[in-house]
Amino acid sequence: MESESRVEVLYVNDEDQLRELVATQLRDESDRIRVSTADSAASGSRRLANGAVDCVLCDHHMPGETGLDFLKRVREDRPDLPFILFTRTGDEAVASESIEAGVTDYIIQEAIENQAPLLARKIITYVEHHRTKREVDRRNGRLREIAAVTDQVWWVFSPTWDELGFINDGHEAIFGQPVAELRDDPTSFLERIHDDDADRVRQAMEAVSAGDPQVVQYRVAKSDGIRLWVESRCTPVTDESGTVTSLVGLTRDITDRKLYQRELTETVDQLEEFTATVSHDLRNPINVAAGNIRLAAAEGESEPLDTAFDAIERMDALIEELLTLAKEGKTVGERRPVPFEEVVARSFENVRAPETTLRVTGSVELSCDPARLTEAFENLVRNAVEHGRSDVTITAGVFPDESGLYIEDDGPGIPPEARDRAFEKGHTTRKDGSGFGLAIVERIVNAHGWDVRIADGETGGARFEVVF
Repeated sequence: MESESRVEVLYVNDEDQLRELVATQLRDESDRIRVSTADSAASGSRRLANGAVDCVLCDHHMPGETGLDFLKRVREDRPDLPFILFTRTGDEAVASESIEAGVTDYIIQEAIENQAPLLARKIITYVEHHRTKREVDRRNGRLREIAAVTDQVWWVFSPTWDELGFINDGHEAIFGQPVAELRDDPTSFLERIHDDDADRVRQAMEAVSAGDPQVVQYRVAKSDGIRLWVESRCTPVTDESGTVTSLVGLTRDITDRKLYQRELTETVDQLEEFTATVSHDLRNPINVAAGNIRLAAAEGESEPLDTAFDAIERMDALIEELLTLAKEGKTVGERRPVPFEEVVARSFENVRAPETTLRVTGSVELSCDPARLTEAFENLVRNAVEHGRSDVTITAGVFPDESGLYIEDDGPGIPPEARDRAFEKGHTTRKDGSGFGLAIVERIVNAHGWDVRIADGETGGARFEVVF
């Protein structure tokens, strides 16, 4: 047996032969029981003070201090320690006084019969009950300590909600109701709930009483001028047969979360309205420009007009993507395999910088949203053109181990001290810059599950590395 399952018994009896006989019988009866002995109450007291004892087995008729006297003294310091009076003769007065003093059990000793099986069974039962109660008390103590400092309400109700088993002081902080008032009437908290939410809360209470865990959000009138949103979570506790024995739960203030959700909803609505307005206002002149380009193309040189028309189509696609982003909140859409060389070449063409040169030194297949990644690379190319020379050379390649890719230029580069802020929204070194270009790059790259960083290029220019 493990040490924690052993039962340490102190047997107190002034008769040497009987003391040794009973001690031996108990040891033989159960290998869990260990017995130490004492020949008097005084000796037993010293034994209790010097070592761990799980149960006291004591004779009553002893010279000097009786077993009953010893029981009373033990109860002064150890009110819950299992204590069995095991005496040769029955005496109603002694039995009554023993019960009043807190004896665990009172057993009459038989003259012939071996009572070790009965004693061992009772000792182990009482000790295990005592240990369980002590562990429950310890856990409840820790629970009360935690509950005293938390801003949440912890509670335990009976299955029918008509008895309050436990609740911490957090109840008054949220419901504005004294705990004593709730103990007098366990369902009185319903009076604090908003009328529009009360039926929904009652339905949740009925459901959890039937064995179904519940989560419910509702409004509480903490006072005449304070209204809170709260969330209650409740779980039924059942016995081995599946019968609900208690209802355990917690309630917390979610007012800040509700306010944030409302603000977020309003912001999204405003964003949708803004993007719809912008797309409408932009599409009108785009349609006019596109129509006139077609007319001009029919009458004269078509190549420059084709270039202009391609740019307008690209603007129209960007507007459509902006609307999708605003409505769905998605940075990237469906992915498909596309060669890096193809994406970066398309990005370079969209920027339309005639004096700029693109060199692609390697390629790798990317699982990406081609439209979004093209937009990111466009911003990198545009950044090189706008912050460098008009004849800047841009080099795109892949890491030797194909763990990433890079796009770099031979322009002036980005100083190390400025790189930490380069991807911040609104940060720019140009008077006419928006400061959103590199922020868009970072957002799109991160949405693919990759990282983007700035390093020194081979020629001293800016080098943007995308690490998979």
